[in-house]
Amino acid sequence: MSEEENAPRIVVRDRRAFAADGSRRQDAPPRSEPLADASSLGPEPKPAADAPAESAPAAGPAPEEDPRFKQLVSLLFSQAAMLLEQTVEGAEKTGSATAAQRAEAIQGLQAVIGLLEVVEEKTRGRLAPGDARLVSQALYQLRMAYMERSQTHGR
Repeated sequence: MSEEENAPRIVVRDRRAFAADGSRRQDAPPRSEPLADASSLGPEPKPAADAPAESAPAAGPAPEEDPRFKQLVSLLFSQAAMLLEQTVEGAEKTGSATAAQRAEAIQGLQAVIGLLEVVEEKTRGRLAPGDARLVSQALYQLRMAYMERSQTHGR
């Protein structure tokens, strides 16, 4: 047997739902997230004591909501909102943003979405239901805004 046959096989799978240009990938699994508005990113109501925790681990009590985690998500969401404003500025407001600045803002928005995706992935199953919903809704809103802005500006 040759060395190539004995070498371990490494398979890399891209699990991102969006391509670099912002379009949804054909092989990406469909997401069944409800539509959310900006007011839904506020404080979440506490679930009833008899309601099952959807993202809690199977063993042990459900994790408690952490205000620092909400601050982190809010900080990233605010940064993305500022970048979204920069993409709108040149087209609809004063015309002060150049095409290069708008493209840079869209790339920054893409980076913030990527950071939130990492946060969601690395904390999956270890967050309180309200915190998990907060990340999911923020990601959904930012992805939709990204798709809208990137299609509007011909990217």
